Amino acid sequence: MSEPILSVRDLTTSFFTRRGEVQAVRGVSFDVHEGEMLGLVGESGSGKSITCMSVLRLLKAGGTIKAGSATFEGTDILSLDEDALSDLRGNRIGVIFQDPMTSLNPTLTVGEQVMEAVRRHRKASAAEARARAVELFELVRIPSAAKRLDSYPHEFSGGMRQRVMIAMALACDPKLLIADEPTTALDVTIQRQILALLKDLQRRLGMSVILITHDLGVIAEVTDRVLVLYGGLVMETAPVRELFARPAHPYTVGLLGAVPDLRDDTHKRLTPIPGSPPNMLAPPPGCPFAPRCVHAMSQCMAALPPLFGAAHQSRCWLQHPEAPKVDAVHEVAA
Repeated sequence: MSEPILSVRDLTTSFFTRRGEVQAVRGVSFDVHEGEMLGLVGESGSGKSITCMSVLRLLKAGGTIKAGSATFEGTDILSLDEDALSDLRGNRIGVIFQDPMTSLNPTLTVGEQVMEAVRRHRKASAAEARARAVELFELVRIPSAAKRLDSYPHEFSGGMRQRVMIAMALACDPKLLIADEPTTALDVTIQRQILALLKDLQRRLGMSVILITHDLGVIAEVTDRVLVLYGGLVMETAPVRELFARPAHPYTVGLLGAVPDLRDDTHKRLTPIPGSPPNMLAPPPGCPFAPRCVHAMSQCMAALPPLFGAAHQSRCWLQHPEAPKVDAVHEVAA
């Protein structure tokens, strides 16, 4: 496999609040290879978005990157000064932010918002920027592209606003696209269209993509490899087909058990994961999923397991060579 376009190592991010330190990301490591679509999946609060916002250094007030590195095309992003970072964001790395309903500026036309990035990073004239915006609107399949540049966000449907967000992210031909919950607040039909568009653009443009979502159906449909996050940690990582065929962590099994299978006509009830996510003001010393896990042992409560495995890794003591064999860990996904 080729050298990764992005390599994140031991990324640790906290938010300092009046109540104390919220340990949002705790030593996350992963690679993204050229032309790959990597999925980040997990419950709300698992650290998915904060991981990527840390890489881009777009944290909200109180957020601090405490340790780690994020190397993009040979350069550690976390060590760049603000000018160099500004040249990178929106240029070599594009971002689709959550919720197209609120991410666009309601006082500017959609064309102005797309052209801003082109003029900023490509030093283009107004005419050149407008021509590029038309080209981008056509690329993301917005009808009557030239006319729609002068529309305001409120004149677009949710799906069309999302296409505008994608056009903005692609304005400068990025090598890496970070898509943060790109189908949030969209109905199922539009979600499918947006996902198909993202996958098509990735293939045609040769981009690498990080897709952040809580929806395993989205992960199954478009990604190549998956990181399952929980409690600010990578709990499991594997090629997407391997993950769905044989999940190795009880948390992943729980996520899969809560997803309806439309191919199953037995009307089997979904299996929710009991309990609540950990309090990140005081994460447990052991596996953060242990209090919710039916297979938890005393070792799970006492010590955090490492990631076991190579291509398919799982942060679970059940994967230790001397652990008891628990075949039932795979039953929910079967």
